[in-house]
Order: sequence, then structure tokens, then C-alpha cells
Amino acid sequence: MKRLVLFFLCCCIGAVDIFGSEIIIFNTSPKGYPPYMIKEAGKQSSGIMVEILQIIAAKHGYVVKTKGVPRKRVDDQLKSGDLDATARAKEWVPNPEDFEFTDVIVRASDVLFSLEKTPITFQKIEDLFGKKIGAHLGYKYPMLDIYFKDNRISRNDTANETAMLTMVLKERTDAAVINELVGKWLIKQKQWQGKFVVSEKEIGGFDYRIMFNKKWRSFVQKFNQELTLMKQNGELEKIISKYK
Repeated sequence: MKRLVLFFLCCCIGAVDIFGSEIIIFNTSPKGYPPYMIKEAGKQSSGIMVEILQIIAAKHGYVVKTKGVPRKRVDDQLKSGDLDATARAKEWVPNPEDFEFTDVIVRASDVLFSLEKTPITFQKIEDLFGKKIGAHLGYKYPMLDIYFKDNRISRNDTANETAMLTMVLKERTDAAVINELVGKWLIKQKQWQGKFVVSEKEIGGFDYRIMFNKKWRSFVQKFNQELTLMKQNGELEKIISKYK
């Protein structure tokens, strides 16, 4: 009977670990998205979004467990409660009122990576006319797509950001449009420091947040309070800087 009561209590308050702390199940996707979510064989998940969530959750008695869920299943699992949270831009969600969103954690800027010896600088899109720009296969770039379509800017598609940077290194493209933190993290991992420069102007981007199941409304309010403090005292920037 006691075991049955305990089971129903756990169902009511959510998953708990062996120490009695309530668990937040956070989606890192099957392959992660470094440096925001990093998944490496034999290691615990890490990354900017994971670390910030872990720090704030721990202050309020929660434990973060990660789960790699395919993109198409994430929203359904969030609604059902099989998943508690995922990293997401609010503008990507057609029905944001169905979820709870944190304040903006980090601006994810898409910028141009070009060779240090032949840097590509631009103040307006017209400055890129006649250039070969590396792009991620299947991605849309609202600021550039019209010019890709009429070939005023040449688009060179590759499968991932590592391949995009490699094409720039081999001078097969003039520059590549890559998320700034993703590009800097890859350059650090590949030991390509000193080979690239980053444009000051954005090509695009989004405000990265964490999206929660509705039941986490009160925690999201606490999260936002803690996040504000982390922004003010420099702790947030210190965490982000580790991954550059």
C-alpha cells in the first residue's frame, strides 16, 4: 500500500531522483547543437543552455536530466509531460501560448566567417554582390535568399558548419554564414585560431530561450529572476565565453 501511495505522489509532483529532488527533463536533441548543447560519447551533456539551466535549477532544488528527442517529437512530448523543456526561439513556435518561455538567454547571431588574409566586410547586402557565400544545406536566410535566387550572390551549400569553414579555408567560397558561437566553438575545436575573421554585422539570428511545459510556470518565473542577476553580475557572459 505504501508503495502504491508513493507511486501516485510521484505522478502528481513529477519525476524525482533518488535523493528526492524533482527532475527537469531537458531535450538536447539526438546530436546536440554545440556549443549550446554538447553531446559527447561517454560524457555528460554540457553546453551553454545546459549549464545555465543546471545552475539555476540547482539553486531551487531541481536536478536536470537530458534526453535526445528528434525535433518532430519534441512539442508533443512537451505537451504530454514526457519532456519538460527544450531550447527554442519563441518566434519559431506557431502556438507559443501553449508553452512557458524564459527570457532571452543569448542572442544567436548569424555572421560571416571569412579568411583573415582576405576578409569580407559589408555595411549593406549589396556589398556582397558577386561573392560566393557558403550556406547550410536546407537552411533559409531571409536577408540573402532573394539574392541567392537571382544569383547576385552565389550560394554554395554544404552539409554542416565544419564543411562550410573548410570550404572557406580552401578558398572555394569567399565567406560562410554561420551562427557566431557555433563557428567560434568549431574554430577552437579544430585549432583554426587566427585563420578567420567574423563580420561585425549580422546576416540574421534569433533570441534563444528555454521553452517549458506549462506546469513549470512558477519555476520559469524564478528562472527569469536568476537569469537577470546572472546578466547583471557577469556570470552569464562568463559561461558563454568558455565556449568561444
